[in-house]
Amino acid sequence: MLKIGKNYTFEDDWNGRQSCLMYFKEDGSASWSVDVGFAKGNFRGETIAPSICINRIGTNKNSAAELIGESFSVMTIEESDDREDSFYIYEHEPIVSYKLKILEIRNSKAHIQCSGILIVDGYAELYEQGKIRIIEKDFMEKN
Repeated sequence: MLKIGKNYTFEDDWNGRQSCLMYFKEDGSASWSVDVGFAKGNFRGETIAPSICINRIGTNKNSAAELIGESFSVMTIEESDDREDSFYIYEHEPIVSYKLKILEIRNSKAHIQCSGILIVDGYAELYEQGKIRIIEKDFMEKN
């Protein structure tokens, strides 16, 4: 479940866009990434289907199973923009800051937590930020 601020909640959606934790190992270097999609819901009178894309994060782990307990954070919008991490609400926007943690991986599903600050209206003259929290999201693990 995704919470944006205090008033907006979006449920998990397993029908279309698939949320996943991905582990990559190429040429001796390993990395992981997270792609999160949510069901359509109401946001300020409009129906949207938000998503979050956290691009590759380097790791010294040798398998997806070893990622349990791994965490990653971004503290500035510039770092998020450089990494091309994004939040989609009306269009893709960089994430202001976030902290992501893998809590467990069981039965090919990853259980994560993520919290941070997103740009919820990049069209505003001074872009509008909003706090988010992903509450115990389950993902399919992809190798």
